Amino acid sequence: MNVSMEAPRTPQHDLVAMTAALRGALLQRVEQGIESSGLASYYQYLVAKRLTFAGPLTAAALAEQLRLKPHEVEDNLHLMSEKGMVQQEADAWAVTDTGRNALNAANDTGTQVLEDIRSAIGASACDQLVAGMRGALAALRVA
Repeated sequence: MNVSMEAPRTPQHDLVAMTAALRGALLQRVEQGIESSGLASYYQYLVAKRLTFAGPLTAAALAEQLRLKPHEVEDNLHLMSEKGMVQQEADAWAVTDTGRNALNAANDTGTQVLEDIRSAIGASACDQLVAGMRGALAALRVA
């Protein structure tokens, strides 16, 4: 993949660059939080979340709803089952209390990530970043 390293020349480029940088940093922190909850990956987080809100589902239905490959869902269900986070009931899988607790812990880390970032860069810098992104979005609407 050939990626250009030239400086952004338009508000659209600025917005894309800011979004990519923020997304990468946030995703890394969120994944660390997910792992600290006991869920081993973002896929396991998605499985626990879907089973919590939709109720018991077959692996095929879960894969379809999450738009994931069936074998990846099956693999994660079995790994989660070994940790007591899900259990199989006939053909359907259900989240357990252990899985729900892990999901809650993972969700709590999202709030903490945002608070940590705001603390690290300061309220003023956060406000400037938001204002800059709003300005870039406004420029996109005009273009």
